[in-house]
Amino acid sequence: MKDEINVWDDDFMERAPSAKFLTLYLLANPHIKVLNVNSPWGAGKSFFLNRWRAELGREHVCIFFNAWENDYSAEPLVALITCIEQQTMDGLSLGSTSAGKNVITTTTTLMRKAAPLIAKGLVKKFTGIEVDGILGKDGDEQAGDFAKDVVEDLIKEQSKTELHVDEFKSAILEKLSSAAENNNLKKPAFIFIDELDRCRPTYAIELLERVKHFFELEDCRFIVASDSTQLAHSVRAVYGEKFSSERYLSRFFDAEFRLDNSNIFGVAKQHGFEYTCVRLHIRISGVAGTDGRNQRVEPKNNTIFVKEKSFPEHALLLVGMARYFKVELREMLRYAQQIKSMASALPEHEFHYFWAAYLIFSKSADEDLYQDLANPEKASGAIESFDDDKAVPVNYAFPSGHESIAEVARYYARILHATQDELRGLFNNSEGWRLSVISAVSDHREIFLSYRKIVELAHRVS
Repeated sequence: MKDEINVWDDDFMERAPSAKFLTLYLLANPHIKVLNVNSPWGAGKSFFLNRWRAELGREHVCIFFNAWENDYSAEPLVALITCIEQQTMDGLSLGSTSAGKNVITTTTTLMRKAAPLIAKGLVKKFTGIEVDGILGKDGDEQAGDFAKDVVEDLIKEQSKTELHVDEFKSAILEKLSSAAENNNLKKPAFIFIDELDRCRPTYAIELLERVKHFFELEDCRFIVASDSTQLAHSVRAVYGEKFSSERYLSRFFDAEFRLDNSNIFGVAKQHGFEYTCVRLHIRISGVAGTDGRNQRVEPKNNTIFVKEKSFPEHALLLVGMARYFKVELREMLRYAQQIKSMASALPEHEFHYFWAAYLIFSKSADEDLYQDLANPEKASGAIESFDDDKAVPVNYAFPSGHESIAEVARYYARILHATQDELRGLFNNSEGWRLSVISAVSDHREIFLSYRKIVELAHRVS
């Protein structure tokens, strides 16, 4: 029971219900042989597939194939078969039992049955794909010998294409069935393919073709994680910009599921920040007020808020920046790490989390904005221009009302370029979160001015 909980122990995006739903969906719909988990890069697809595979592996044979780690291979079918062989052997003591010996025999059979399908010419004949060089004709001597042997087999059996395909499919089913039986698991088997959209365009296309033509089996399900938009670009890179890549890709997937990344608050909260920050006194509930009258002003459009009263202010700032600069989950976490590295590199002081985050995010999202922030003549205008043309509107609730990220950033930029006399004027005429900011800057002016230099270093942290 403990293991079952631990599989999703760090599931801050609440992916577990999605995995449970999809498992039941695939089991109830045997005609769905290939499911596409479609979300943008950095949306948490790898996390989802790994945890889902770990949970599902308690009852079913599960294979995990990282396509990007294997796209150096000339032929994706060889890489996929090798992955299946290795991962179905893991639970066995090979050669020591009759079951182990049977797996060795099955492994040999599996590769032998695949050989004619890999041979130059036959895959093209069966699937319509150009396969010049798929066996690595420029590779080492061993690869060349293998190709020669396979082609010799092809010459002898060239008229038996369909028979070869049927024999290969039977060998795959026997392999997966044997693994299930030896490990007391149920059918069907699940094969997870990750990082497809990071592969070479030709490799990604060829891998999908192999799955479509050789693995559509009764007791086998494929889950393919990809950014379909990026994958469509890869297809067009091969077939031309006018090619209908979306329609082409739809041939390979029987169903599609999109991960929901609308709630990133849990992840932001778990990314702890142990440094003392300048508090802006943001109202986490999103309900603003008017000083003196304590009048409630309900959250207006685009206000970032949560119902959890103890939610950290820095985490709310992080979520707001991610939304404002249009970044996905993986990028947000990378920038959060860079912000933390900034804080660790600076002398002890009240850390301006908002300004550090604004600099880090803008450095990656818009280099022109980042550079203009250092120019007293351009900073305010650059912030306003980015807010109008490129940003997603984001507001925070304060005791004095709702204010946007751009408004807070403009105040910080004003402080950054202010003279000593201007700083005194700001100090005497500020209140609320502005007074908190100007007070902290006045105490550690030199440290605040060094933020940009530290951003340049932190930006290299990945």
